[in-house]
Amino acid sequence: MDAGPRRQPHRFGKMTLRLLLLADTSAPEALGSKFLRGAEAAGLDPQRHLQVAYNSPSPAFSPSMNRTRGKLFYRLADRRSWEWWGFQRDLLARIEQSQPQLVLVTGILPLQRRVFAAVRAGGGRIVNYLTDDPWNPIHHRRCFLRNLPWYHHIFSTKQAMRQRLEAAGTPSTSWLPFAYDPALHRPPAEPAEVGADVVFIGTGARERLPWLEALSPLPGVRRRLHGNSWRGIATPGWERCEAITGEAYNQAIASARVVLGLLRQANGDLSTDRSYEIGAIGGCGLYQDTPEHRALLPHYPDAGFFRSPSELRERVQALLADPTMQHRLCRLGAEALRRPEHTYAARLRTILDWSSSQGGNLP
Repeated sequence: MDAGPRRQPHRFGKMTLRLLLLADTSAPEALGSKFLRGAEAAGLDPQRHLQVAYNSPSPAFSPSMNRTRGKLFYRLADRRSWEWWGFQRDLLARIEQSQPQLVLVTGILPLQRRVFAAVRAGGGRIVNYLTDDPWNPIHHRRCFLRNLPWYHHIFSTKQAMRQRLEAAGTPSTSWLPFAYDPALHRPPAEPAEVGADVVFIGTGARERLPWLEALSPLPGVRRRLHGNSWRGIATPGWERCEAITGEAYNQAIASARVVLGLLRQANGDLSTDRSYEIGAIGGCGLYQDTPEHRALLPHYPDAGFFRSPSELRERVQALLADPTMQHRLCRLGAEALRRPEHTYAARLRTILDWSSSQGGNLP
């Protein structure tokens, strides 16, 4: 299914909206790339009305992070690389020249206060699509937390975080969940080969071990784990594989008999990108039981959810013994999630509609 019909170009007052996207577009799977692919369906001409800028501590953006002294500087400078200051200067010049009506920041990207002032001086708004918890020690940056009162609005993927964002001074917030990209996440072009019995795709974290260990004793079950940062974390009984993207990602999900939809408690998520992608690709998803997962999959039976490690083990055993239920979960997941309203084009439309609804007077 495509991302829906094309819209007329978004208007801001009497002018076509000029959007500056501060997001990673370095890989097809990066969040900025997903927004770019959804821009046309959201009513924007990417060539005429959209600019992109970004900076991060990744060596691809910050070569200083390839050196020991660069990494030391990053630790001492509140997790800002040496290149961050040059990025701020270039960003300020771009804003003053192009005067975007909307600046969309993705994630925990700290900005200098003069950047916010320049956006407002040009008559624009600045918002954030926040996919992580800025208070999580893994992501914590004091400079970003100081930014919160300067945003016009923050769209958070975590409903429970809105109250904390507002208590920290954010003027306005709303919940805007994750999504999937139909250009990336679809049934494999070639029929899926026979894969593992149980697959989990995700970043390494010790908090996930109780779930994985619950399945380790199952005899004769092929368990496969894909993802980064698992080094140093013991996962007995699981075949360890590299992170995968593109068609290999689709194949791994479509070929597995059961795909686990685990969450990260440290992130405070009740659903993730993977929650959407498993169903969109056509996998047999078995999800942690949360209100968001239940809402995403309204016709899913209880057999597709679990609350505890012991219940996870029971559900996996039952599913592996019941091919009919596996096919039913594949079908119900695809019907529920392979929809235009669950795409990143729809998320971008929501952000643009919010901007249009604010009128011409800016605080």
